[in-house]
Amino acid sequence: MDPLQTEKSNDKIWRQLTNLWTFASMGFFMFDFFTNDKFSGYAAAISIIYISILGLYAGTKEFDRWQDSHFSKRKGEFFVILWTILIFFFIITAIVSGGKYKMPSEFTATYIALLSIFALTQRSKFLHNQKEQDINQKQ
Repeated sequence: MDPLQTEKSNDKIWRQLTNLWTFASMGFFMFDFFTNDKFSGYAAAISIIYISILGLYAGTKEFDRWQDSHFSKRKGEFFVILWTILIFFFIITAIVSGGKYKMPSEFTATYIALLSIFALTQRSKFLHNQKEQDINQKQ
């Protein structure tokens, strides 16, 4: 098999796995929220798995970018927007419910980790683009 095809296939698998874990994690946190933390014992494991998979996917994409073999059309902003909507939903619902519901404790840690990964990839992208501009100006 062509190495480029293998790389694209691996990229697709990681993207699908990341998407699956994104929606599964969000679904779990919503379920845990509405059942008043009855399943909080599973939250740490789900958070660790999700952030690990997301970190691997984002890290691989950034490594490929620096090797000049990755030019993403997919935006990490999508993930940040989804999680931000969910955190606002949890906060507002918890306030309006008068304490009946509370935000799962692991959710905040997951959200912060997601924002950290996003910030690192944005900085990496900026530095890579700056490097490319410097190279183009020297030519």
